[in-house]
Amino acid sequence: MSESSSHAVRQAIESNLDSHIGRIQRAVQQPSVSVEQRGLREISELMVEYLDELGCDEATLVETDGAPGVWGYYDAGAEKTLINYGMLDTRPVNPDDWDHDPFGGEIKETDEFGRVIYGRGSVKVKGAFVAWLNALESMKEALGELPVNVMFLLEAEEINGSPYYYDMVDEYEGRLEEADACFCPLAGQGADGNVTASLGYKSALYFTLDVSGSDWGRGPQGGAVHAMSNVTVDSPAWRMVDLLSSLTSDNGTHIDIEDYYDQYEPPTEEEREEIRQFVETLDERTETPRDELWKHLPGLGRGAGEVENLTDDLHEDVVEAFIKHFYGPESFNIQGISTGYLGPDTSTKPFTLPGDASAKFDLRMPRGYDPAIVRQQLRDHLDDHGFEDVKMEVSGQHTWCKTDPDSDLVEAARTVISDHGRGLTLWPFSAGGVPWAVFGSTFDIPVLYGVGLGYGANSSGSNEFFAVDGNDAVGGLVDCELSHAEMVIEYAK
Repeated sequence: MSESSSHAVRQAIESNLDSHIGRIQRAVQQPSVSVEQRGLREISELMVEYLDELGCDEATLVETDGAPGVWGYYDAGAEKTLINYGMLDTRPVNPDDWDHDPFGGEIKETDEFGRVIYGRGSVKVKGAFVAWLNALESMKEALGELPVNVMFLLEAEEINGSPYYYDMVDEYEGRLEEADACFCPLAGQGADGNVTASLGYKSALYFTLDVSGSDWGRGPQGGAVHAMSNVTVDSPAWRMVDLLSSLTSDNGTHIDIEDYYDQYEPPTEEEREEIRQFVETLDERTETPRDELWKHLPGLGRGAGEVENLTDDLHEDVVEAFIKHFYGPESFNIQGISTGYLGPDTSTKPFTLPGDASAKFDLRMPRGYDPAIVRQQLRDHLDDHGFEDVKMEVSGQHTWCKTDPDSDLVEAARTVISDHGRGLTLWPFSAGGVPWAVFGSTFDIPVLYGVGLGYGANSSGSNEFFAVDGNDAVGGLVDCELSHAEMVIEYAK
């Protein structure tokens, strides 16, 4: 990419920085909490307004059976077309945990990062997405026109499992077939200044199983009774335990659903070599002792808990641990079980025989698995084992995808991040199942999510912020938007 193009875009960003900050603040100030069905239409309407301001030829709400999404199309008359996924909803907040208004979008001066924008959704969701729109506007101003066409398909219920996103994909399938790549840049720097992203995603099935005396026809129906009744009354809670026991064995490390392993494809030698090389790269870029590299496995650092060892003593072979993590099919997690008395301050009563029980799961599968097939296998398993009455509610069902590390899109990201003197670590797979993987699986195009300069923190906790100024290690808003623009320009070449 020419230095003149980069310099012109930077000037455009810097000259409009105050308005760019204001657009991010406005998005953060609009609550959009999907689990509470709060502000979802309003945030989608705001994004339609922003797409209109960008100059999109099409910008409209997409009505669904839930919250509306957004479709947009910018026709630059270019050779290449990008599809851009965006999530507009956030996790809920407890204001008592925040030192700032979670929907205030306040700008505060900090010792470490200079100015920051505080608020839920200020970094991973709305803030960095609006920064991307700002980058596109700056490219138009600096270059006269965008170097690519851009499609936008945005949703406001990702936290709910994207229950209607695929309906929108189906509605616009004929248009989406024109896309050459799916590009979703964000503020992707870690505290050390380096950028991390994933080249692939697992299939996933997120669901809840509900047992009730009313549907079973046994036990308490319509509520709980006293615990002394258990000697003569059946227990839906124990029925849930029996159901759970039928699904797996060996502490959950083997899945006992009939035919579940029929779709399993062991990792090839090429895939094993990719993991070996990745572990070597991780070894070079971190200060972690090699025998502790397994602690970088996705998910281990998210939460208050600590892990001292892995299943089957996999921590003793770090390469095998990573291979298992990405290609092992036994990821059948119980997120939570709820029934009866849950302790003090929970509005539940002790010494009851509960009339229902519920368990929430996430089942994540390696490449090669079709989650629709597993969903039917699970339903058949329940029916064949006498649990026909058990209700299964699926909140999310995502397909897998894998992007070629040598694709033009990935090479563009590598070039730009390297030109800024930062490292780019591309994980072979993510352990998550995500809605934007559908563009890779359905349309067979490269998918790259989350790459870009810029920094923020606490996206799942209190006092979430997005760095406006940054520091020597991490870029600020100008760097974030400039990197987004540069990657698009580089890709267009």
